[in-house]
Amino acid sequence: MRRLALPLVLTFVTMDLIIAVLSRLPFANGPAEWEWAYRAPGLEGMGLLIAAAAMVPLVWWAAQDKPADARWALPLLISLGWALTLDVARAQPEGFRGVMESLSSRHTFGYVFDEGLAPKTRELLADYPAATAQLNQHSRTHPPGALLAVRGLDLLGRRLPPPAAGSGSLGDMARESLDREAQRATARHRPSPRTRPAPGTLALLALLLPALSALAAWPLYHLARRLGLSPNAGLLAAALWLVVPARSLFTPSLDQALPFFLLLAAVLAAGPGRWRAFAAGLFLFLCLFVSYGYLAPAALVGLLAIAPVRGAAPDGDPGTTPRSGARRQAVLRAALLAAGFLLPWIALAAFAGYDPWTAFREAMAQHRAIAVTPRSYSTWLVWNPYDLVLLLGVPIAGLAAAALRPRSGRTASLRVLAWGWWALLAVLLVSGTVRGEVGRIWLMLMPFACLLAAAAAAERWSPRSFWSGFFLLVQAALLLVLAANMTFMT
Repeated sequence: MRRLALPLVLTFVTMDLIIAVLSRLPFANGPAEWEWAYRAPGLEGMGLLIAAAAMVPLVWWAAQDKPADARWALPLLISLGWALTLDVARAQPEGFRGVMESLSSRHTFGYVFDEGLAPKTRELLADYPAATAQLNQHSRTHPPGALLAVRGLDLLGRRLPPPAAGSGSLGDMARESLDREAQRATARHRPSPRTRPAPGTLALLALLLPALSALAAWPLYHLARRLGLSPNAGLLAAALWLVVPARSLFTPSLDQALPFFLLLAAVLAAGPGRWRAFAAGLFLFLCLFVSYGYLAPAALVGLLAIAPVRGAAPDGDPGTTPRSGARRQAVLRAALLAAGFLLPWIALAAFAGYDPWTAFREAMAQHRAIAVTPRSYSTWLVWNPYDLVLLLGVPIAGLAAAALRPRSGRTASLRVLAWGWWALLAVLLVSGTVRGEVGRIWLMLMPFACLLAAAAAAERWSPRSFWSGFFLLVQAALLLVLAANMTFMT
């Protein structure tokens, strides 16, 4: 009976949560200070149900102890995860047209509109706070990476053939959305971009952001293998990530895409080889150049870099003990990780005049004024965990907590990750630096929770057990219920 206690509790709590959302109970969608609005219930499209349901038997069938299974199962899972996210977007009341409206909006996504208002790249980097003073709050509170990425993508978008008017294609929807946003800006006496982004740029973003979100399952699987999990447990971790509600509900959002690069950094940091740590630092820089929020999970990457590496060769110096050799390796890997992270910032300062420290201070001051000071610390000390569990999923959160229980046979890196993840989450919650919307903002932490959940499930049952398949279904059900009853804004 004790073996059934955890799955029964997780099932009971999740069903209660689903019933509360379906019944539209007050506070089930968050506190009055900031809540996800209820909407008329319903979804459109059979593809949504097919994509969600197909993932479960696929994992059930593929989760065996044969590493070769991942060669076809993992790419197929990623494709289904991408289709699931696109179907969730299409099934919303406004469908892909709503996605285009969000991407072109000055206030929702912001970067597409601001890219045309921002000065040329050299001038933008030379004094980023001044250059973005009149732009959207997303541009003012983030580093320049997002604006520059959209600017680079626009070069590709302009090479695409122009959309035919009235065709109903993504490009046609994008063109109409850009026209409406420019008209709204003019009517409100706000500046409009000197050069409007190409409609193809919005179409590329609408497809690329969910694609990178699904593709994060690939480094997540390899991170699970690096930390000592079996191939079937790695596939379960990937599948759990693909049915995390927040991953699909916040389309379109840069938060969807960045976990892919963070997980690449984590895989490199957790692997043997000194220069892998340097490469991990470069990927961390890439994440931080787009969002300052990735300072927090950078600590997890650092822990993986200094933890004992599974499969690493012992120190070859006969004058040292294995333990002292491991310490030397950890110090060296930490130094190379830091070098890979810091060198791009130094290069930007030297060759482009970019001042990362000043930009960071200004951004944090504005973030605090916009999203921290106006909101109650005590309110969000309670509701942040609720929002996180709601959009991560009770089964994943509960199994990730169960991963804290000591188990024999675990690698040191997996133990470090389990305690490091929960310690980091506790520090973030108590710090009060984020008040509300953590189900979106902390999406970067959710792949690690999926890995811990898969490890706990593999230890308690097996990735091919009834409970593993059942919780995949429960996660998919929670995703569909939230998508059908609430409006999630980025």
